[in-house]
Order: sequence, then C-alpha cells, then structure tokens
Amino acid sequence: MKTVTGRVISAEPVSLSTAANILSKFVSSKNGASQDVGAYLRRASDAFTELKSFHREINSSSSKEKKPKSDARSELNRNAEPEGGAKGIDGMVEKQEVKEKLEEQQKSEKRKEKKKKKSKTKKEEDVVEEEVRVKLEEEQRSEERKEKKKKSKKKKEEDVVAVKVEEKLEEEQRSEERKEKKKKSKKKKEEDVVAEEVKVKLEEEQRSEERKEKKRKSNGETGSEERQSKKRRKSKEIDG
Repeated sequence: MKTVTGRVISAEPVSLSTAANILSKFVSSKNGASQDVGAYLRRASDAFTELKSFHREINSSSSKEKKPKSDARSELNRNAEPEGGAKGIDGMVEKQEVKEKLEEQQKSEKRKEKKKKKSKTKKEEDVVEEEVRVKLEEEQRSEERKEKKKKSKKKKEEDVVAVKVEEKLEEEQRSEERKEKKKKSKKKKEEDVVAEEVKVKLEEEQRSEERKEKKRKSNGETGSEERQSKKRRKSKEIDG
C-alpha cells in the first residue's frame, strides 16, 4: 500500500456519531479514490462504526441509572397539592404557564441545538469533502507528473533515435560522395592514361612516318648519284 499524505484544512470538535455517518456516506459514494485509498477509508469507517456502537452501549447503560430532570419536574408537578380557593386556581394557572414556558424554552433549545448540529455536520462534511478533494487532486497531479515525465523520457528517446538516424544518413551520404569522388578520380586517371597512350602512339606513328619519309628521300638521292655515275662511265667509254 502506498503512503497516504494530506494536510489539515480546519479543526473543529465533532461528535463520534456524526464523523462515523460522514465517513460511511463518503465511502459508499462514488468518490473516485484509488484502490489503496478506498481500502484505507473502508477500514477507518468500520473502526468508527464499531466505536460508535460501543459508545451507544455505554450511554444506554448510563441513562438507565440516571433519571432525567424533565421527568423529575413533571413528577413534582403531579405530586404538588394546590391550595384551596382562588389562590389554588392562580397557583395552578401559574404552574401551567411556567410549564408551558419551560416547554417552549426546551423546544427553542432543541431547535437551536438541531440547527447547530446541522450546521456543524454540514461544516464537517465540507471539511471531509475538501480533504478528500485535496487528496484526489494531489493524486491526479502526481499521475500527471508521472505521465509528463514518461512523455518527456519518450520524447528524449525519440530525439536520440532521430539524431542517430540523421547522423547515419549523413555518414552514408558522405560515404557515397567519397565513393563518387573516388570513382570520378579513377575515371579521370584512366582517361588521362588513355589520352597519354594515344598521344604517345600518335607521336610514335609520326616519328615512324618521318623516318620513312627521310629514308625515301635518302634512297632517292642515292639512286640519282648512281645514275649520274653510270652516265659518266658511258661518256668516258665513248670518248675512248
């Protein structure tokens, strides 16, 4: 069972019977209390009811031993013997008036006492309701704080997950960029190598052509010299 806390709103004397009735009514009503608080209130109400019965037994045994003053006064009036004549009649009238006045006073006192008890009971009920309301509000605030804390924790976890996902996506993007850059660099290198090879090949072909051309020219000059030499030899032979 969890700890029950609260605070005192006001403190006024209250009869045991009134307290037991208020608590019993509150427990039997739909008060919205939790299971633990409800069990606590039921045990308290049962204890009050038992104590009320015990007090009732004590009061009933005490009332049998003592005779009420009103009954004694009535008995005195019944046993009193009136004097004769007008004096006796006046005495009886006076006694009747006193009796009526006492009864009226008693009724007035009873009404005041009843009104006072009703007002006191209402105040006590209001106090108990206020205490219960404060208790329920405190429990509600506690539940709200727990729910808020749970939501805050969940949001933090979601934020952490979102940050991790974002970091992972950024890392993947950077990795893709590095791969793409590496691929482009490799492709450029290959293109440069091919261009260089083509260039070398073209230069080699050009040099080969130049060598062939040079050789052809050299061969042509050699043939011309041979023809001139043959021509000179023929000319000498004719002269001889």
